Amino acid sequence: MQNNSYNNKVLLYSGGMDSWLIDKIWKPDIKLYVDMNTKYSQEEIKRLPSDVIIDKLDLSKWEREDKIIPLRNMYLIGIASNYGNEICLGATAGDRVLDKSPVFADIYEQLLNYLYQKQHWTVERKIRINLDFKRYTKTELIRIFIEQGGNIEDAFTSSFSCYSPEGGKECWSCKPCFRKFIAFALNGYPFTEEVVAKNITYIKREVLPLIESGYYGRKQEEEEIKQVLSIYK
Repeated sequence: MQNNSYNNKVLLYSGGMDSWLIDKIWKPDIKLYVDMNTKYSQEEIKRLPSDVIIDKLDLSKWEREDKIIPLRNMYLIGIASNYGNEICLGATAGDRVLDKSPVFADIYEQLLNYLYQKQHWTVERKIRINLDFKRYTKTELIRIFIEQGGNIEDAFTSSFSCYSPEGGKECWSCKPCFRKFIAFALNGYPFTEEVVAKNITYIKREVLPLIESGYYGRKQEEEEIKQVLSIYK
């Protein structure tokens, strides 16, 4: 027997384009932001909608130079399990980290369901880690949002994806910025010449060498990147 108070769909929400779009498409019961005290946390928090629940878990001491925090999603899902039984990660087809993989989700589900067996402190709960959106690229997510009646300008201005904000604005010279650029460019967003130039420079300097060496490892995104480069010759 499960406690109905846990029958919630919980979205781990950052306000980046993935979680922003999944919120509109999936319509969770709860949006949960975990303040990890990273270098860009305050910029994300400033933009969160009023209905987002904010919890704190300071993981900043383990934040690497490339902004990766080892085991980040394991920690976040553990916290989210206090809010509901179905937990969605903002994972898309281009995400390579293992703690956004189907294998991870399956193993962690088994662990959580073992720990949430009926016992003296809890009724039985069944946790599901939802990775349904991992089949789509960011470009495809925007397309789905637009097909459902969404406005591309709202998606662009309301989502924030940047590791190194400059004056509270996206730098357009980091990994999340360039991936956002690719997705919106392929959906016809009218970027300024300055933003285009910054992103094309970043792609040629940081991304193309990885693609050419076979190390980039995101086949669907590689094709999308090539399409964008053909648009902005």
